[in-house]
Order: sequence, then structure tokens, then C-alpha cells
Amino acid sequence: MGNAVPVTGPTERLPTGDDVTTVEFPRITAADVADTAPRTGSGAGFLRELSGALAVGLCVLALAVLALQIIATTKGMPGPGIAVLIGHVTAAVAAVVAQRFADRKTGPEAALAVLLVAIATGAAIWFFWWA
Repeated sequence: MGNAVPVTGPTERLPTGDDVTTVEFPRITAADVADTAPRTGSGAGFLRELSGALAVGLCVLALAVLALQIIATTKGMPGPGIAVLIGHVTAAVAAVVAQRFADRKTGPEAALAVLLVAIATGAAIWFFWWA
């Protein structure tokens, strides 16, 4: 008993069955998950994925134009210009908002939102890169 480790805390008794309270977590069924899952129509998945890729591409393009404008400004060069930067950011924001709407709706509403993403992408490419 000379090597005994001192014990701290309330050690008068061991825990009993009355001391332990358990709380059960709520069970989630497949029906609960199906109600909150995004809805996809038959064949609409590809178009939504494509419009999502276009929206992300516009965001990356807007960030690239912002970086180029910052680099040009620090070197004393004109760069792409504030109007081009604002146009890219506006197109990217419009595409992301339309994509969020497309992901949460079904039918003609979702198709219109996908079309708006394509229009925003086409307008940004046409006016700021091709024309």
C-alpha cells in the first residue's frame, strides 16, 4: 500500500444504475431525407449540372479579372477596366442566384433559371471577350 496513488474527487461509492441517464438521439428515416433532398426531374440533372459549372466558371472568371485589375493597378497600367470588372461580377452574381433558384425548383421555373445562367454566361463572354 506504500505505492498507492491518491484518488481525488468524490469516491465514496461507485456509480449505480440510478446515476446514469441516457438520451436517445432522434432517428432519421429515408423518408425524412427524401423530403429535404434537392429535386431533380428526369433528364434535368445534366442541364442543372452544366448550368452550375457555368455559374462557377463565371465566378472564377470574375476573380481572374479582379486579380488582373489589381496587378495592373499596382504596376501603373490600365488593366481591363472597372466597367469590365463590374460586368463580370454582375454576371457571376446573377448566374449564382439563378443557379440557386434552379436547384430548388422543378419544372418550367427550374428550366427558366437554367436558361438565365446560360444567358448570363453568354452575355459576359460575348460583350467582354469576343466583341
